[in-house]
Amino acid sequence: MKINDMFLKDIHRNIEGVITASKATDEQVYQELDEYVVTKELQGHFRTFFDAYKKGITGNTNKMGVWIQGFFGSGKSHFLKILSYILENKEISGRTAFDFLTEGNEQTRRIKDPMTIANMDLAVKTPTNVILFNVESKHQTGIEEKNSLVNVFLKVFNDSLGYSTNPKVADLERRLDKAGKYGEFKEVFQNNNGVEWTKERHEVDFIQDPVVDTLVSIGYMSEDAAKTWFNKLEADYIISIEEFAMMVEEYLQSKGNNEHIVFLVDEIGQYIGGNSDLTLQLQTIVEELGDKSHGKAWVIVTSQQAIDKITDIAGAAALDFSKIKGRFETTLSLSSANADEVIQKRILAKNIAGQDYLEAVYPIYESDIKQTLIFEDSPELKLYSGSENYADVYPFIPYQFNLLANILTQISKHSIQGANLSRGERSLLAFFKETAERNADNDSSVLVSLDQFYPSLEKWLNETDNAKVIKQAEENTRVVPDKNDHFNVAVLKVLFMIKYVDQSIKPTLNNITNLMIRHVNEDKLVLRKKVEAALKILISENLIRQNLKNYVFQTDEEQEVTRLINNIELNETDVEDRLARDILDDKIGRNQFSYKNSHVVGRMFENRYNFTYNFYVDDYAYRKNSNPNLEVKIITPDCPLWNNETQLILASTKNQMLIKLPVDQDFMAHIRTYLKVEKYITTANTSSAIRNFVAVKAEKTSENQELSDSINVQLNDFLKQATFYFNNNKLEVSGSDFKSLLNDALQQMANLVYYKNDLIDSAVSESDINRLLKCSEDELLAHSENQNVVNDVKQYILLQENKNLTVTMKTLRDNYLDKAPYGFVNEDLEWAIARLFMEGSISLFKNAIPLNTNSDINEISKAISDRKSPEKIRVKMRQKANDVQKKMVHNLGEELFKSRNIVDENNDDTTRVRFNEKAQRMISELNSFKDTPGHYYPQSSEIGKALDVLQQIVNARDTKSFFEVLKNNEEELLDWAEDYEDIHNFHASNQKSIWDKARDYISRIEDSTIQEPTDEINSILASMRNIMKQTIPYRDIPKLSELNGQYETEYMNFMESKSNVAADKINTIKQGVLEDLDSRNIGDNFKTEVVQKFDNLIHTLANAQTLDQIVLLKAQADTLRHTFTKKFTIEENRRREEAAEKAVQGGQAYLTPTKSRVVPISVKSVKKVKNVYMKDLIKPRQRINSEADVDIFVNNLKQELLSKLNDDNELDILL
Repeated sequence: MKINDMFLKDIHRNIEGVITASKATDEQVYQELDEYVVTKELQGHFRTFFDAYKKGITGNTNKMGVWIQGFFGSGKSHFLKILSYILENKEISGRTAFDFLTEGNEQTRRIKDPMTIANMDLAVKTPTNVILFNVESKHQTGIEEKNSLVNVFLKVFNDSLGYSTNPKVADLERRLDKAGKYGEFKEVFQNNNGVEWTKERHEVDFIQDPVVDTLVSIGYMSEDAAKTWFNKLEADYIISIEEFAMMVEEYLQSKGNNEHIVFLVDEIGQYIGGNSDLTLQLQTIVEELGDKSHGKAWVIVTSQQAIDKITDIAGAAALDFSKIKGRFETTLSLSSANADEVIQKRILAKNIAGQDYLEAVYPIYESDIKQTLIFEDSPELKLYSGSENYADVYPFIPYQFNLLANILTQISKHSIQGANLSRGERSLLAFFKETAERNADNDSSVLVSLDQFYPSLEKWLNETDNAKVIKQAEENTRVVPDKNDHFNVAVLKVLFMIKYVDQSIKPTLNNITNLMIRHVNEDKLVLRKKVEAALKILISENLIRQNLKNYVFQTDEEQEVTRLINNIELNETDVEDRLARDILDDKIGRNQFSYKNSHVVGRMFENRYNFTYNFYVDDYAYRKNSNPNLEVKIITPDCPLWNNETQLILASTKNQMLIKLPVDQDFMAHIRTYLKVEKYITTANTSSAIRNFVAVKAEKTSENQELSDSINVQLNDFLKQATFYFNNNKLEVSGSDFKSLLNDALQQMANLVYYKNDLIDSAVSESDINRLLKCSEDELLAHSENQNVVNDVKQYILLQENKNLTVTMKTLRDNYLDKAPYGFVNEDLEWAIARLFMEGSISLFKNAIPLNTNSDINEISKAISDRKSPEKIRVKMRQKANDVQKKMVHNLGEELFKSRNIVDENNDDTTRVRFNEKAQRMISELNSFKDTPGHYYPQSSEIGKALDVLQQIVNARDTKSFFEVLKNNEEELLDWAEDYEDIHNFHASNQKSIWDKARDYISRIEDSTIQEPTDEINSILASMRNIMKQTIPYRDIPKLSELNGQYETEYMNFMESKSNVAADKINTIKQGVLEDLDSRNIGDNFKTEVVQKFDNLIHTLANAQTLDQIVLLKAQADTLRHTFTKKFTIEENRRREEAAEKAVQGGQAYLTPTKSRVVPISVKSVKKVKNVYMKDLIKPRQRINSEADVDIFVNNLKQELLSKLNDDNELDILL
């Protein structure tokens, strides 16, 4: 069962873990009231409070101060807020706060005591002004300026009455209110300024004139008095506590009806703590309110500290402070028991299934839990009392409630940043809720360890030194070597959390292990070892220190002290690194050796096979060359294998040699000492506080050099006595010193690891390979060097192809070069590839393009020796053509190309090249036979098919594919050979030109938009089409030539008749335009243009080849007519205006056309000609059935003309 499924309410629901005095939404208020847990302790506190509060309702009392105290997370702020809801009679969703707490019967209602309920009901029915606030948040200045607590009270009091928080402005508002002018003031101010007074009053300094005007206009002040008030606004506001108390009493009297006011002040202890003046002010405020209001004004405060702690001041002032205790006669203390019960009921309450399940499984785990959770040297820490208790607090452990509360309290005491905790910014409830949420997805066997509370605490410690220590530990790879395992840091968090609560729990290994338990049946022995290992790491990192059995978290300051004691801390690989340098760099020289196989003869093999090896000291890699085939590891006492020869033998492999260094712990201690001193010498500086630092440093340097010499002497002796383990055996080696001993061991190791290096019998070079590529077939047979290598490479390629794997030069280099079991050099492999290629056993492809023996030798050499991009060179086994394939090529060559010498019996590549040359020439020829867009030739589809096949042949990737393509298309190629002769003759003779001419004649008619050919032309075209539709029309080509002649004659006659008709129309239009020009008094300027344009049309008409061209020319003639008409009109109007201007200048007059009187001529009175087209005067279609219809038509035409005719124009009617 998942933990998440056990809870009565969703553990992930939003709960305000931070209970503050600020306003909350209705939803938040509802949740607070609905989920508020009234514990047994709170039953008593509610009873005590309302018993005291009743005295101020039914009578008089001056004991109206209530002090609510409790440790961190005890729920005091929440209790204060609930009191405010009750006293205010807060209503949410139709239910009052009183309803939430008192509804139900004696068993189900939260407040059990009937008398308490009665007193609450009395309080609810008493009108009360409830003012809830956090004193710190209402104070605007820093702690050093906390000199007037009464000003904070005054501010919230004014705000509750709707007055400004600025006390001087609030005084003005209060006076206006008393005078009955405040409402009028706000109304006039808004009317005059367009904004509400309450929205502007916070900037009263900037609205002096509007305020003065308003005060004057309502008759409250004179202008001078109003300005004087503003002048005093800048002075400090001073009010005594007595004046404030009188102001409150005056307010209460004005309200009447037993009105009460309650100031609920959260975290007063944090605010006034350490400040005697503020403490006295609080005392005086409560005293004055009690004396003036007699129990109608109450002050209720919360504090983490008890009232006697706040007022624990010695000396002469102690007597004065004692009075405050009397003013806060009602003291309510919330204990840890209250917090436990709230958390259990509000957060941890289980549903029926969860409760039953947990109670059922507890007996199974009970014994393990009790035996595991045994704390030592510590006061009793609570464990589960039984099944019910187990279910109530699961997944937590009972001791965690008190311990966590104590932890948080102590952190707040010991840390300035921790003060945030005590200000109510977190609650204990939130810590448990958030921790439960983080474990929600775990199963029912999981327990919460103490470190799992840390994330909730961490948010409020981000900037503290202690938090930084933990963050730095999390980023320390030695503390967290595995990013997924933060156990070591978890232990560090536990030690931080219990650092200041040693009175509750001692930080011993056993107790720390108990705090880290995360499972009901945890294997404590395993966990203890894990914790112990973590503690060692944390100590080595100077994060904690060990004090007898106790492990103590170290602050930065404490760490520095420890560093001074221990001088310096070594890195975890410093010892190994020092040994590695002494052995490899000083004794051996380099991590490489030259191997000689059993066939090595001659100087050519010297240093040919140089193998590197990875060098380790224990698990520290000093020199690592990414060669997993050879590893040499020096084993020191720091390695678990060192003292177990059986394990050393088993751990050694054919790829890893172990060398046991027979050193003792003293030797290892010497190295560590040397390294610490060396680091200290190199890092310390002359500014050190140590006296005589220079002398001390010189002495340490000398001593350390002697120690270093001694280490080297001892190391030489130890190395000579070293034991070698390889391939699960103890190795016998010989040599005078460690270097020769190691070389002997490495030769034995390489002989086993690189056992196929023995295939090499010749040290071939690059020049040898190039000579091989130039060999003839006979010369090739004479070369037998490294034949075993050639056979092995061939076998490898075959094996890969059988697995359907692609083989490239990279694949081969990865398999053969340097790596086991071959360890070849490049030339060994390249020789084998060149040999296989030349003998025709393999094919090579560069960038997917095949290479063959006819390719350029340099290109082949570059492909084989390409070491930068070997993955681009593909290698495939090659199949040679058989007799059937060769015969097929021979027959196709003879049929297609009339050639009998295409096949080369000894070289398939040559056969392919010859055939492709012929095919390429045919492709070029057939491409010239292809149709152009929109046209076609006989058997064009067969040409296309032939081109496709021939292109496939030419594009074949390699010779093998070439033969496959020929085989797949053999029948098609033979059929094509039969068709080719007729097609070739067609395109090579005049048949093609006859065909093209006929095709052009048909297109001339078909492409015309005007279809008016004669019957004779249609008949000729039909005969042409019949011939051209034939699949093989070659025999009828002569007849097609005759039809071309007939078409030419008929079409010429047809076009001539159409041209004559068009010419007559164009000439008619031309004549009409010239007549129009003559009728206007505009000269002959346009005549030449008119004649030229129309003559151009006649000339174009004479060369027209299609009917479309003739029709277009007629339309162009109409367009010219309209164009010239517009030009003539424009010119005529221009001349009229010009003549009118000249007449005006000469003082002439003219007789108006409509009236018999002489008027001065003006340019504006010149009539202009306006062109009107008949299409704009009449409808496109109109039917006439009678004489009346004629009259209507004529009248409509008349009206249209009159609408366009006026004194300033003349109309030209155009068709």
